[in-house]
Amino acid sequence: MILARSLVPIGYHQLRNLAKLVLGRPLTMVSYSSMTLDEDDVQLVEIWLRKRREWYRTDEIEEYHAQFAAWNGSAYAFSFMGGRVALSAIIYALGLRPGDEVILPGYTCVVVPNSFHYAGVKTVYGDIELGTYGLDAAQVEAKITPKTRAIMLHHLYGLVCRDYDEIVNIARQYNLFVIEDCAQSTGAEYKGRKVGNLGDVAFYSSERSKVFNTVQGGIAVTNDEELAARIRNYYEKAPLPDEILIEKQLSTLIFNYYRHKHPQRWWRGDWAWLRYSDKILTSATEEEKQGIRPAHYGQKMPAPIAAIGLNQLAKIDRYNQQRRLTARHWAAWCDKLGYQKPLIITDSTPVYLRYPVIVKPEKKRDTAWATRRFRINHLGDWFVSHIHPTDQRVDGCPNADIAIGQCINLPTLMPPELKVLLPEKAVSN
Repeated sequence: MILARSLVPIGYHQLRNLAKLVLGRPLTMVSYSSMTLDEDDVQLVEIWLRKRREWYRTDEIEEYHAQFAAWNGSAYAFSFMGGRVALSAIIYALGLRPGDEVILPGYTCVVVPNSFHYAGVKTVYGDIELGTYGLDAAQVEAKITPKTRAIMLHHLYGLVCRDYDEIVNIARQYNLFVIEDCAQSTGAEYKGRKVGNLGDVAFYSSERSKVFNTVQGGIAVTNDEELAARIRNYYEKAPLPDEILIEKQLSTLIFNYYRHKHPQRWWRGDWAWLRYSDKILTSATEEEKQGIRPAHYGQKMPAPIAAIGLNQLAKIDRYNQQRRLTARHWAAWCDKLGYQKPLIITDSTPVYLRYPVIVKPEKKRDTAWATRRFRINHLGDWFVSHIHPTDQRVDGCPNADIAIGQCINLPTLMPPELKVLLPEKAVSN
């Protein structure tokens, strides 16, 4: 029955592909997901699917922690089954309790405030600035109360937060913890150090749409020995996922590669759907969108996923450099059309997970122009609300309102056959 239901839309899809071939139209579009996956990742997954008895050994996990910490310039690193779980470990390590308050940007993903709410911590929102879309330091001091325990800043779109230094200084002045959300900026640098090392603690994501990809995954880091001991305590108590969930995550990686990255994804994606459709994981569950803690929340990373993380880590610098080169094309396009470019603060090196641009509201509402010119679907789908992707609103954040209505985000990793669609880059940029 499942096969029969799948064959109908697949047959329709391939008929449309046939019509495109006849009319000379393109068969594939630009994807924002899974662009760092390659054949070697698929081959690695296939190997791990054949050695289930080794799924719970610790060698790969310990190596992953050590290599990520060394690459990131951090003293300690711990892996979990999501950036949101890494944040929960951080909340535990900081000793945040019900009734405590944390200040964070009013332009974020729902899983971030959820992590605080699961712990009973109140979230207080400050507006963003429109250069790097980070928390505006001018908003922070007015939000501090006797109950404030921490400030969370984020480095969004792979940029380095404009008010990085100032926010850290405010936190030090009021004896508050600094949490860095580096989920979209793994590898970005400021004053010669990777982001995540200026505050007290930081977390990163290896979800399928992020800088590197294990389908789901996250890492918590710190340079503080006492905080590391508390994160380790959370880590050691965290359960590992069962074999069913591990198999689904491995299968989802294979599916994502053929659906989003393979040169022949126009038909290999449908083949992958037939084979793996009953084993595909979603990024944010409906429970999480409603603020409900999922049953599988709070797990740490098993060996097969850590092995993929190690393989991805070996390629991350190369892919980040490709993103930077693509960003030059989008910068030239902005210059030509008079669009506001993202701000690159002094002494920073972004990784450009996406290239954010402020455009007129109608160009975000109707993105057919991007589909026609650049073969981009779902342009600007980060962020559609203050607490993305829900319809939750945060009052008193006018800059976030502007970003929601006018910020589009352009892809920075494109398949080789589609790179010709990029605008010509400026001679100097």
